[in-house]
Formats: sequence, structure tokens, C-alpha cells
Amino acid sequence: MTAFAYGRGRILSAAVGLSVAALVLGCRAVALPWLLWGEPPSKTVPADYPYLAGKRVGVIVRADVGVLFEFPHVQWEVADHVTVALENNVRGVKTIEARKIAEYQRREPDWDKEDPPRLGRKFDADRLIEINLTQYTTRDPESPYVQRAHIAAVINVYNTEYPNSAPAYSTEVRVAYPPQEGEHGLSDAAIRRGGMEAFAAEVAGKFYERKVKAK
Repeated sequence: MTAFAYGRGRILSAAVGLSVAALVLGCRAVALPWLLWGEPPSKTVPADYPYLAGKRVGVIVRADVGVLFEFPHVQWEVADHVTVALENNVRGVKTIEARKIAEYQRREPDWDKEDPPRLGRKFDADRLIEINLTQYTTRDPESPYVQRAHIAAVINVYNTEYPNSAPAYSTEVRVAYPPQEGEHGLSDAAIRRGGMEAFAAEVAGKFYERKVKAK
């Protein structure tokens, strides 16, 4: 092979390589940070309700009799996980101890008939987050023998300055843990804890700007 032919072959190979690279990068531009630095692509999600920053916030959990019978401490446990998630992520938020509100619920049988804004004022809260559990189980609904936490709830936020008012913000949150079916070897306690941590992260995420994995 002559020097000219050899050089021409190298140029053609380089051109093909650059074309392939450009095609790959063009198709997967969103994944470029991951390709270069080993980090998965992400996007910024704004807060749905960005008005908890700097506020004093209480969290109260409603659950039906069946859930309370199986999980007697669920109101305190869920509220505590959400409180921690808020404290770790919402700038300047001040929270009311979850156990204090749960004890009030146990002490006052008619607490659930009280006006939420007035109830929040009893704890000197600026905002009251009300979590209405619609699902709480450590078994897969479609496969009772499969251990997997499912937690769902309607979330209402009340401004306690306005008695007898409608929620200032409402949304629904639903999580499953482990996220992927078929994961085995976790204890019931680990599944409950992981489910509540995932649920709390989703609830708190409604109240601050955050980065999530791009799909």
C-alpha cells in the first residue's frame, strides 16, 4: 500500500468514526452528562406549592379503622417521615413534632371532626398538611404473597390564618416500594420503612424545586 493510499484510508476511517459519534450523540444528547461524567440525565422540577419556606408546619395523618388496627402507629410514623423530609429539603421550614400531633389524635376522639385550620392553630402552625391515606399495605394488592409496600394519599395543605377555608393546595401521591417488582430478601420492617421514606420524599417534593431523573 502506498503512503497516499494509507493516508487516505486513515482519513476515511476518521470521517466514518466522527459521523457515527455525531449520530449517537445527536440521538442521545439528553444523556450526554451521563456519557461524559457517569451521571444519569436529570431535569429540574419546580415546586407545586412553594409557600412552606420559612413557615411553621404541622403534619396530621388520617387513616381508616382497618389500617389503624393493623398498623397502630401509622399516623405518627408517616407524619414523622414527612416532617423529616420537609426539614431536610424545604428552606427555612419549622416543623411541629409529629409525636405531639399524634398524641393529640389519640387523646381527643373527635379530633377528625375539627376544622383543619383551627386544628393547626392549636399547634401554632402557619400551615397544616393533612395526609388522607387511601392505601397503606406491605402486600401487593394483586399478589398478597408478595411483600411490597403500597402507600397512597390525598394531600391537603391548609392556611391556618383562614378558619373554615378550603385547602390552599391539594394533590395525590402514590408510591410502591421496592420500586421494581421481584426484589426479594427484605424484611417487613425494611419494606415499611422504605415505603414511608419514598412516600415522604414524594410529598416533600411538592414543596421545593428539585432535580429528578429525566425519562
